[in-house]
Amino acid sequence: MIRKALFIVILCLMMSSQLLPQASISRTQTLTQESVTVPSETNLGRVTWTTNTFPNVGLEEWYNPHSPEDIYTVRTTEEASWYETSNVYEGAKSFGMHARALDPSHYSEVRLTQQSWIYWDNPTNTTLDFDWYLDSIGTPINQDYYQVRLRISNRDMYYYIGCQNSVVMNGSMAYFFINGPLQTWNHLHRNLTSDYFEVFGQLPTEFEWAEWWIRSYSTTYTRIYMDDVNIVNGTFVKVGGSTLNGNFEGTGGWTFQTSTDPADISQSPVRKEGDWSMNMTVLSNDYTSYAYASYNPNKLLSESNKGQLSFWWMIEDWVNPDVFSYCRLIVNVKNSTTDFQIYYFFAIGGAGTMPMVIMDNTIKIKVDSFNATGTWNRFDRNIWEDFTGVYDTENLWIDEIEFQVRTTVDNSLLSLLFDDIQFETAILNDMNYEHQDAVGSPILGWDYTSGLDDVTVTDFAKSGNKAANLTLNNDESCGYDQTIGKLVLNSSTELILDFNVYIDDFNLTSEDYLLFALSVQDTSMYYIIANSTSAFESSLGEEGGDFILLQDTITTNQWLNFQIDIVHDYEDLFGNAPDTTLTYLYLSARSGPASRLSVIFDDLYIYCDPAPDVIDVDHLIILAPGGGPGYAIINATAIDATLESVVLNYRVDNGTWQQVDMNQLDTTLFEANITNLVGDLTVEYSITATDAFDKTFTALNGTEYFSFTLSTGTLPTGDLLGPILILGVIIAIGVVLLVYVFVYKRK
Repeated sequence: MIRKALFIVILCLMMSSQLLPQASISRTQTLTQESVTVPSETNLGRVTWTTNTFPNVGLEEWYNPHSPEDIYTVRTTEEASWYETSNVYEGAKSFGMHARALDPSHYSEVRLTQQSWIYWDNPTNTTLDFDWYLDSIGTPINQDYYQVRLRISNRDMYYYIGCQNSVVMNGSMAYFFINGPLQTWNHLHRNLTSDYFEVFGQLPTEFEWAEWWIRSYSTTYTRIYMDDVNIVNGTFVKVGGSTLNGNFEGTGGWTFQTSTDPADISQSPVRKEGDWSMNMTVLSNDYTSYAYASYNPNKLLSESNKGQLSFWWMIEDWVNPDVFSYCRLIVNVKNSTTDFQIYYFFAIGGAGTMPMVIMDNTIKIKVDSFNATGTWNRFDRNIWEDFTGVYDTENLWIDEIEFQVRTTVDNSLLSLLFDDIQFETAILNDMNYEHQDAVGSPILGWDYTSGLDDVTVTDFAKSGNKAANLTLNNDESCGYDQTIGKLVLNSSTELILDFNVYIDDFNLTSEDYLLFALSVQDTSMYYIIANSTSAFESSLGEEGGDFILLQDTITTNQWLNFQIDIVHDYEDLFGNAPDTTLTYLYLSARSGPASRLSVIFDDLYIYCDPAPDVIDVDHLIILAPGGGPGYAIINATAIDATLESVVLNYRVDNGTWQQVDMNQLDTTLFEANITNLVGDLTVEYSITATDAFDKTFTALNGTEYFSFTLSTGTLPTGDLLGPILILGVIIAIGVVLLVYVFVYKRK
């Protein structure tokens, strides 16, 4: 009977060895990120989901010295038109025009034409006469010019005066070159009907309009005077003398643009950091001069994404600082109901008084170091806080940020420098959708591009109270895009596209599909969330699309989380590491005929993932009965979107360090065993996690290794009670059997 009882105890002990973790562990399989579906939620506290969304980092990128990349610029050029009284051919007045450029990329031009033209049919024996005086011209061949352009019978006729252009006649345009000495009055007489017939081989049927035009690409003035314009059709005067003010003695008839003085936007070696800053200079002699530089952030701000705008600025020079000479920054914003403007003033001449009223729904702020000259100053403002300090709102759309420098004061100059502009916001506008408007409202943050515009706020959410719902019915489709900016994508930027999706309705037998696409400078990467036919995949391939299937079998009525490793997906698709930028995220979907597609998105982010985290490290010592070898169970939680391995490093009594690959028990929990622990000893250990970008993190107990000491009589320690309970049950069974055999049975 004793032998039978001992056999039962031994059998139970043998069974317990199958229930306890094993010491022999193979390497954890590499986690596939291209189409990974995990149930966990991202810890946003450890990742970087914001970035500088200003597209020209450090203002270091320039197409040419006067054109910054990715910034829209407007500047006045030196151009003027006037009624002249001192240089005339006859009478009291002629008409003068001049133009001069600051650089070849920003030409200056002036046009003169009638306020309105009345077309006439059958322009037979139509003649053009006028007197002209070319005072100066920069480069008269293939660059600067003075010309008359006429539109006759849907064709253009160009008369170049005192200049030439290497152009070739074609079926819709004709070119004539008129020579004459500089700085003297010359006379032009042309029979337009004959010229038209000579070039096109047929008579014209309609006279439409005429304009006089000068353009300058050089820094030398192109300046002309003209007098006594006559356009006569047979014997009928269309323009000439007092008719439509052809002799320029009156004030009506003609139209021409407002005269302006030059302004410049250029790269400057005077900088706060890097190689260049942006110089904005205005110069007024007689007319208005202004320079504007702007870009469209297309970002949605909220309490959790406030939008920090910062840069360096300096007033480099200021001559005659009158009240009409100023520099300001305008941020155009709006919420779901109203447009607003936030004005930040850097400089105002005169007494420095800000304007009383600009327009409705405005905020005016005088910045720190207002009107300070000759020193670099820091602008660092939170757009959300500046706005909500005056108005209440759930969210705020940032439409445009524009720098303005302007003067209308005679003989004045204002020059400012700007450097290292940064606008720190979320990479994507969506985030957790809690900042969106009320349920049922359109989702903010996406630009509608095609098809149905019907993505709305829903209260069916993975987390929080709001998410985005897209529903398409019966052959409907939709397309949206969202500006990312110029987010650097290379082998070291661990960028993750992370989102939760719930597919409510999806027809597996239709032509339905749902996808995201990332625009990577010169190509696109398609992530197909769901599609019902392989024909759709084939069509993408035929169109040059590079796609990744996120689901082989479509899962419906269940929240799924995707954490997409953009960099390594790029490598898989294109065969090399990326060295480019992310610019847009696209959303596209379609429901087939008599079909319905309904999907909910939540927690949509692009973020930069850091090195892995290892937390909740713990150990449990298991002692073998009878003093045999014991072992320790080590477990930890490892977190990273591209986690590849988790390794236990340990040594016994200061011996050689050993490494054991830890088993993955679930999404983030890992475990390994240290075996053959006999006698009195001390074990030290750490845990190292490595991701797909070779970033590592080693978990220590503060600055020391984790450790435990094993000695005779050591009891199990740690928080892992499962194995203890199993062993306790086995021992209890053995005790019961022994009591039964030696006590109860003997009775």
